[in-house]
Amino acid sequence: MLLFLMAFLALLDIGFALPNPNSSFPFEDLLSSPERFGFPTWGQSLNVQAENLRDDVESGELNNCQFAVEFPTNAFVTLLTFKQAELTPTCRIDVSSAQDISTTIKVSKLTQCPFVVKSGGHAAFAGGSSIQNGMLINMARLNMVSLSDDRKITKVGPGNTWYDVYKKLDPLGASVVGGREAGVGVGGLALGGGISYFSGRYGWACDNVLNYEVVLANSSIVNASPTKYSDLYWALRGGSGTNFGVISRFDLATFEQGLLWGGSRFYSMDKNISLSEAFSNFVVDAPTDDFAHLYLAFVYASELGGFAANTGPVYGLPVANPPIFAELEKIPYVEDATGFSNLTSLTVALNQTAFLSFKTVTFNNDATLIKEVIEIFVEEASAVLDVPGIIPAFAFQPISLNIIDKMTKNGGNVLGLSSSSGPLTSNLPIVARLSLS
Repeated sequence: MLLFLMAFLALLDIGFALPNPNSSFPFEDLLSSPERFGFPTWGQSLNVQAENLRDDVESGELNNCQFAVEFPTNAFVTLLTFKQAELTPTCRIDVSSAQDISTTIKVSKLTQCPFVVKSGGHAAFAGGSSIQNGMLINMARLNMVSLSDDRKITKVGPGNTWYDVYKKLDPLGASVVGGREAGVGVGGLALGGGISYFSGRYGWACDNVLNYEVVLANSSIVNASPTKYSDLYWALRGGSGTNFGVISRFDLATFEQGLLWGGSRFYSMDKNISLSEAFSNFVVDAPTDDFAHLYLAFVYASELGGFAANTGPVYGLPVANPPIFAELEKIPYVEDATGFSNLTSLTVALNQTAFLSFKTVTFNNDATLIKEVIEIFVEEASAVLDVPGIIPAFAFQPISLNIIDKMTKNGGNVLGLSSSSGPLTSNLPIVARLSLS
């Protein structure tokens, strides 16, 4: 890591405001005691804008790279899952362009310093968006959201959350296939799959990327689409991406979208059998109405007096309680938070603020199996309720035949699903905590 730091600072030609700029000092001393050289903290001393990159190590092709480099002092990066928060990067690189990413990758190769890329920080697996003893490439400054003149394509930077995207598009009466929680990052969801409220009409988020701007391992910048680098384009659609390159821009298919209807409803646990059957029937019937979306969740919530059920019916038109939800509508609920909304407000209402750990398993749609999973959840979750701040939960999400059918467009994705698989249900077990302390 020390080799990387020395090479990186030299490469960027950063001029430090030392008390005596002509004096020399051991780099190791600066690492251990920055205050001796007039630097109170790394966060203050190395939050540097480099206006020019004078020399590329090999070809001299790089210039006008702007970076901010921050070293960990206190909370210097926001992460949403246990696995990411457990790790402490040695430094963070705030990139502002594809060229910045290219330069960073070149330095990483030369120094053999490992790196990881962070978009929103909600990856559940270790090392998904953080790293121990390596550099974290932070995409937050790549926050473009630009709708084309013909309103068919939105160019989106991976540093955005879906809230950022929807907040820009909602007033324009346009939308894209993206996440259902405001704080989730564009990058991970659009590369890993991406269940959306609009999946019945258009498939998952990864199925609606028309073009990727990608920085490859050799530091070159290319565009991958159905007609250019088509094999790379296919691999990025559900393949999580970072083994193939670093995405600096997503070009997303865009459609007209006004108000939606939907939200959340809460139920007592004695309704779990009726809810299981209603959800399973919805997964089968979903192809009759592409505008409908539904999830079924269960959570322990002390303010609700224990375990409770939750549904999330959403309809892509301003129509309350459409016929596709008729069976669900017959089940009595204790709290109703549905209504007419734009996408921004809907995703804010669903947004989580706790640290998460989650896994996923997918199985054939089966109401009996869903009921059995609910029983197991209640039994297992009851054993950990004495842990302070813990919130055990899990959700069932539909992978109906109309969604699977939409996954075949533009050459298909890498997820391996086909209509012969039949309608499926994705189960998402979640453990949330209000803090990590």
